[in-house]
Amino acid sequence: MTNTQASTRRARSRYRLLDVRSTERITPRMVRVTLGGSELSDFVSNGSDQRIKLCLPQPGQPMPLGRTRAEVFALPREQQPRQRTYTVRWFDPQRQELAIDFVVHDHDGPGSTWATQAAPGERIVTVGPSPAYRPQPDADPLVLVGDETALPAIAAILEELPAEARVQVFAEVADAAEEQSLGSAADVTWHWLHRDGVPAADSTLLVDALRSAELDPDPHVWIGAEADVVHQLREHCQRELGLDRRRLYALAYWRRNAAGD
Repeated sequence: MTNTQASTRRARSRYRLLDVRSTERITPRMVRVTLGGSELSDFVSNGSDQRIKLCLPQPGQPMPLGRTRAEVFALPREQQPRQRTYTVRWFDPQRQELAIDFVVHDHDGPGSTWATQAAPGERIVTVGPSPAYRPQPDADPLVLVGDETALPAIAAILEELPAEARVQVFAEVADAAEEQSLGSAADVTWHWLHRDGVPAADSTLLVDALRSAELDPDPHVWIGAEADVVHQLREHCQRELGLDRRRLYALAYWRRNAAGD
C-alpha cells in the first residue's frame, strides 16, 4: 500500500465529534444543517460530491458520541447507531464548518428525522470524508442527472466548473416549490422535472428525459438517483450513447423499498 492509499484509508475512517452550528429550511422538503468544530482542521476537501457518514441514534436512544469507533459503537448491538452517508454541500476551512442538505421524507428515516429536530449546540459524530468526484478536464459537454437527493452534489459540482464549461442538468424534484437557484460560472441549461404527486419510488421522469434528450456527441454524464433508475440510466448511456467508463459516473443514492433514508 502506498502512502497516498494509506492516507486516503485513514481519512475515510476518521471519526470527528462536531457541533451543530445552525439549521436552515432551504425548500419545503430540504433542510440544511451546518456542522463545525476544531476537529475539521485536518478535513481535506478534494473536489465536489464528497461524502461523509453520520452516526445517528436508534429510536429512543441517546446520540452516540465519541472520537473512535469503539466509543461510538459501545452500546449493545440492538442499540448501536445507524450510519448514513450524505454529500458535503460545502466546506469552509477558515470557519471550520461544513454543510449537509437533507431531504425531508414522509417516513421517519433516521437522517431526516434528526435534521428536522437538530438544534445549535447539539453534537454528532461524522466519519470520513470519502474521495470526491472531479469532472474530466475534457468534460464538454457535461450532463448532470439526479433527483433531489443528488441536488447537493450537483450544486457542488456546478460551483467548481469554469466559465467555458457547458452543462445540461436534469433534476427531478417533488414539485416546483423544490426548485433551487444554484449558481455557476459555467454555461448551464436546466431541465427541472416535477413529480407532482407521483411517489419518488414510482417515477420514470429521469429515464424518460434522458432517453428523449438531444445531447451533443460523446458527453460526460454524472448520475445520482435511486438504484434502479441509476441502472436504467447507465444502460442507456452505455448501449445507446456508447459511452465508456471514463465518460460515465453513476452512483445509487438510495433504494426503493429500503428501510430508513
